[in-house]
Amino acid sequence: MNRLALFISLVLVSSTAGANPHAQGWRWYNEFKPPPEPPSTPRPALPQGAIVITQSPPTPRGLTATEQMDGFQRYMKEVQTQAVITPTLDKVLAFMRLNQFIDGKTTDFGMMWKQALLADPTLSYTVRHPTQSLAKQTQNAALIARRTAAVKALAGQGYGLFFVYNGKEVLNQQLAPSLQSFAHQYGIGLLGITLDNTLIKTIEHNRVNDGKLKVAAQPALLLVNPNTGHIKPLAYGFISQEELLGRFLNAATHFEPDF
Repeated sequence: MNRLALFISLVLVSSTAGANPHAQGWRWYNEFKPPPEPPSTPRPALPQGAIVITQSPPTPRGLTATEQMDGFQRYMKEVQTQAVITPTLDKVLAFMRLNQFIDGKTTDFGMMWKQALLADPTLSYTVRHPTQSLAKQTQNAALIARRTAAVKALAGQGYGLFFVYNGKEVLNQQLAPSLQSFAHQYGIGLLGITLDNTLIKTIEHNRVNDGKLKVAAQPALLLVNPNTGHIKPLAYGFISQEELLGRFLNAATHFEPDF
């Protein structure tokens, strides 16, 4: 009876152990299994037509020529100031070397300027306006001839000069003989018009202003055509004969450049 009870109890224990999936014994071991990963949550889909913006670090850029020049000028000023305020051998040498560097750059620019004028001679001032003495004399003579022709052409169209002045002013008295000489030399009529009833005798023909003629300033030289009534200012203030000759060319060519 005791043997039967012992046998039954052994069978029951054996059956229970076989039914347990986690049973342990000298024939058993536990395999390591990683814990299951939680299911990943999918990103919400972007709406159709959405723009995705990705930010990237700014790309470094080089300094512009102006920025480089500004930086160099600040550095140059600092080196110069240090050399002046606390002059030591090293500081003065540093400033002298900077000056030498600038001289070299200036020379390089000058040489390239000459090369550029050969590459495009239309940019050269001396092509149009020679600077050598003989060439300048020839060109000046041609320019004077053009200006003289302009005076004669306007005179031929019926134009003359009004000299509007205050007779009591010394500068007007000094200007008057030059204007009368100009009128004789270039064959154009000259009429003096006094604003203060004081006539300047060196002007051969004078009139007293009756209030109809208005000028912005005096002395004034007006180009007048009595046939058409056309009046336009030619010059204000004291003026030389050479400059007055140029003003006639300006008027005749409607201020077309003569240089």
